[in-house]
Amino acid sequence: MQWDYWRLLTIVSLAGFVGLLFGQMMTFMFIASFGYALWLQRTWYQLWFWLDKPKKTASPSADGIIDDVCRQIDQIRNQNNSRKKKLAGYLKRFQAATAALPDAIVVLGEYGEVDWANTAARELLGIHWPRDNNVRLNNLIRDPNFQLLLDAPVGSGQVAIVASPLNPKIQLEMKIVNYMGSGRLLIARDMTATIKLQKMRRDFVANVSHELRTPLTVLRGYLGTFTEDSPQELWQGALPVMREQSERMQVMITDLLALSQLETGEKPLRHLPVDTQVLLETIIEQAKRLSHYQQHHINLNIKTDRWLLGDRDELHAAISNLVFNAVKYTPPECKITLRWRVDDRYAYIDVNDEGDGIAEHHLERLTERFYRVDSGRSKQTGGTGLGLAIVKHVLQRHDAELIISSEPGSGSQFCCRFPRRRAVHQPDI
Repeated sequence: MQWDYWRLLTIVSLAGFVGLLFGQMMTFMFIASFGYALWLQRTWYQLWFWLDKPKKTASPSADGIIDDVCRQIDQIRNQNNSRKKKLAGYLKRFQAATAALPDAIVVLGEYGEVDWANTAARELLGIHWPRDNNVRLNNLIRDPNFQLLLDAPVGSGQVAIVASPLNPKIQLEMKIVNYMGSGRLLIARDMTATIKLQKMRRDFVANVSHELRTPLTVLRGYLGTFTEDSPQELWQGALPVMREQSERMQVMITDLLALSQLETGEKPLRHLPVDTQVLLETIIEQAKRLSHYQQHHINLNIKTDRWLLGDRDELHAAISNLVFNAVKYTPPECKITLRWRVDDRYAYIDVNDEGDGIAEHHLERLTERFYRVDSGRSKQTGGTGLGLAIVKHVLQRHDAELIISSEPGSGSQFCCRFPRRRAVHQPDI
């Protein structure tokens, strides 16, 4: 600022000295002052134009206060640009983090409109950003439970279970939380698997209670009837029934423990070559000793000399369940075929029968615990309803899967499909 004073004083002094030589000192001083004011006005206008369009014009070059103002403005601009870059970086990291979340995240505006949404919101809620930007959320999700959630006070802790607009089978848990002061954030989580698991647990407890209640009722009924003076004939008639019911409970408890060990992984899985032909032949001989075996024609079809890498005991339990079921639930003299084969991608153990078949709506649930196609017939055969659940978990531990196909009147096929890497050559002994 002092430089501007000295510059003005110098210009006016020189103009006064020149004007004194010509006898017009005041005139020359006025003209110099007026010219200096015009120059300042032009420089301030350049400064204003530079502030208005900084990318199109250069900053005015003038020593003194204007130069100081330009330097201060540049410094402030650089600070603002640095802050903008940091904020943009924070925003990108936030968007990248929320985009990677499996939960749907939607940032809501003041009136419940969509300000931003992540990728999961498109997959779970059908909200596409930026296509749906500024669209009110209640126009996109019309479930009454969601409307109540949207109208509830933020921070009330209210949660709504809503079916996905894209797929009614997907159940979403939705809640709205505070976001950046007065903002709101919608979070939607896929709870389908959790709800299904909770239902399975409830069904499991109910089914176990139901399955154990019948044999316990029989045992308690007989025990309540017997006394020390009861005739021997009564004991002889009751003991076989009591033994049968106790064995039924024993089988169920054994299957439950086996299933629990498979699910929790408590039992380590052995990876040893298993002679598949010998395994299947052993299972066939055991099936022929079943009380339900009535001249069934069990055939063995071996298409490869390879062995199967896995845990022999678990494989025996899985395949024997399939074969024994085929014997129990097919008519006498029915044809049952076991096949061991390998192709370019998989290895297969097939158990085919020519029985009555299974309706299509049962197939998806056959591997559920205690699920029975015909509960009355299963109880007659002594089944626990856990066999196919055990088969499924054994195969999962071997990186395999159970494929079931059946039609009423055309028999059933249970295919155990293993990765080809588990079909190994016979080891050298």
